[in-house]
Amino acid sequence: MSEMRTEEEQVEAIKNWWKENGRSTVIGVVIAATAVFGWRGWQDFERETAEAASVLYQSLVQQSQAQPGQPLSEERRKSTIYIANQLKTDYADSSYAQYASLWLVKHSVEQGQLEPARAELEWLLTQKSEAAIAQVARLRLAQIMLATDQAEEGLVRLGANPEAGFEAAYYEMKGDLLLALGRADQARDAYASGVAANSDNSRPVIAMKLDDLAAQGIN
Repeated sequence: MSEMRTEEEQVEAIKNWWKENGRSTVIGVVIAATAVFGWRGWQDFERETAEAASVLYQSLVQQSQAQPGQPLSEERRKSTIYIANQLKTDYADSSYAQYASLWLVKHSVEQGQLEPARAELEWLLTQKSEAAIAQVARLRLAQIMLATDQAEEGLVRLGANPEAGFEAAYYEMKGDLLLALGRADQARDAYASGVAANSDNSRPVIAMKLDDLAAQGIN
């Protein structure tokens, strides 16, 4: 009988514990399960989104390729613009949307449409872009500023310091902007920094610009 009472007491204790804690335990299990499956679902969604953006971008690349020696057909041009804008709309947070934006900038510049190109670059700089993409955007925006007689604004948009790997291009652009503003001494210093950064001689024109200033007596 003693053993039976002990078992009965155990059962009663379990019932009492369940009354007090059962609901919170179930909720805890449900929350944990939801978190696990929710995270997996989010990962699946992220992967599928990235894959869809990648496929769309590959389509953009294919459509933007003209036959050797031939301009891009009007049909392909319109198709590429449509795909690029679709990437920006549907996958704005992806790197593919940023690459598409750079293509739209290139296309606008080739068409002589600098204002649309500038607006595109302004949009790109509002995104959470990779450092390299943002640097390319600033360089191209500064170039457009230079072409539209806004060199002072170009200096502001260029930024105070270059990203790693872009030093030569940055200092060349800075020199061009300063020269346009009549600040030849500062332009010389910028070109000199560009020459120093151009260790692989991938931008020999910087040295030529520095030599031109020296020929004018600006040393």
